[in-house]
Amino acid sequence: MGPFSPFPRPFQPEEAYHPAFARLLSACPSRAHALQAAHLAHLPPPEQEEVIAQNGHALFLKLVPSLPAPHRKRGAVLEEAFRPLLLTASDYLEAMPALSTDMPPAAAQRIVRAYVAVHWTRGAQNAAMALYNSPA
Repeated sequence: MGPFSPFPRPFQPEEAYHPAFARLLSACPSRAHALQAAHLAHLPPPEQEEVIAQNGHALFLKLVPSLPAPHRKRGAVLEEAFRPLLLTASDYLEAMPALSTDMPPAAAQRIVRAYVAVHWTRGAQNAAMALYNSPA
């Protein structure tokens, strides 16, 4: 399909994210880096990305208070609940060092923490959007 095709482009999930959240996802360490960091930190390997995201989704659904019917008010409540998660994941990414084979365990643990926080936040974001779009 060329750039002037009469057909719409296929949907790209990353295009649906807010730019701040898209940057968070792009800065997330890879699973390979998280596994190496877990080994260096003497931690068990982190769960798969989808498992972490599912856990974040489920917990966010449990922690969100009852939502008002109007979408604008509902969006405000959900944003207030989600923003701390986004900021925490951003903070973890900023504190994350570059992976090296001779890093101390505490530094390697920060890589694992960032990996888990980003994927947990991804699941929570999916839950927030589902709640926002649900019928009142």
